[in-house]
Amino acid sequence: MIREAKGMAVLLVLAFLAAGCGQGSDGRLPVGEPEEAAGEEAEQESVPEDAAESGKSAGYADGEDTEISPEQMDFIKFNYYVELNNDIIDILDNINYYYEVVDYTEEFSLLPDSGLTYGYRIYGKNVDTLEDCLLLADMEPDYGELDELVKEMAEPLGNLMTAFSDISGSNDYADNQYQKAKEYHEVIYRDAELFGPLGYEYLDAIAQMGDARTAEEEAKMKEDGLLIIYNASRGISIGRQVLDEIYSQGITDENITQMDLTRIRELHDELVAVVSDFDAATADNDQLIKESISNSRPFDGLYDALIQALEWMIKQVESGQPLDLSGSGAPLGSIGHFSETLSKCVDRYNSVFVD
Repeated sequence: MIREAKGMAVLLVLAFLAAGCGQGSDGRLPVGEPEEAAGEEAEQESVPEDAAESGKSAGYADGEDTEISPEQMDFIKFNYYVELNNDIIDILDNINYYYEVVDYTEEFSLLPDSGLTYGYRIYGKNVDTLEDCLLLADMEPDYGELDELVKEMAEPLGNLMTAFSDISGSNDYADNQYQKAKEYHEVIYRDAELFGPLGYEYLDAIAQMGDARTAEEEAKMKEDGLLIIYNASRGISIGRQVLDEIYSQGITDENITQMDLTRIRELHDELVAVVSDFDAATADNDQLIKESISNSRPFDGLYDALIQALEWMIKQVESGQPLDLSGSGAPLGSIGHFSETLSKCVDRYNSVFVD
């Protein structure tokens, strides 16, 4: 069966960060990108079709087509591939939730006594981003393995997106002895097996690309003396490493007490040091002026909250007591709470340095 994908969404947000986190000396535009790049994320929906037809980008304020530079095209393609990555996680979650209600067999059968309704937590997903990425897969820059994975998984992924969209919008699935549900199941059972391994290969590959880009951008920030944005980015990168370590151990909130804390404690100490450096940089008026930041507390203590969330999680593991997951939100001490806090840091980073 498809392995668990829950709790990974924050990593996708971080991949977006990797495409836009490098800043110029004014702290606003991505390093190495022309100024037009600042508006591309908002306008990029028209790019794949136009670029596929003529190598030009539409949607700028003057209404005229503008040649896309290689740097801009890389920025656009990477962000589309990250958006697809986000869709893939949603589909993997849909598959897992689907099999909490339906038996994992070729013939459709509801699980007895699941207490859940058919379509539980299934959300529709359109194929627009997938179709755009399929066009981009044949365009420069060449992303090698990622381009091939997009092409290979396009058909089963598209089928799953359509099936789950139909399920999420269906209220007559039980008619005619579950005839529609049986038809959906035939697609899901077949294509989930085809798509699953490819989807996880894609997640791993885009994560590696994002890691490499983030490391390059952070090195540039540090070299340029942009210590506020550098330490802000490092704090998020360390948070991601915490989640990577947890998921590499196969740990979730359900089995959190089995977590090996050796590497987690090391990352905690690194995070504390980076947040201390960040606080020192934001307390320096000259540094604030250099990076064009007017607020001396741009994160309003969010990094302190991230440290606290990590410490609560460590204490939860050390206690040997399982989490109470009966409530609606992620409890203190959970991986989910740490992930949510990290996501808030990412959102704030993007609002301060990218938007």
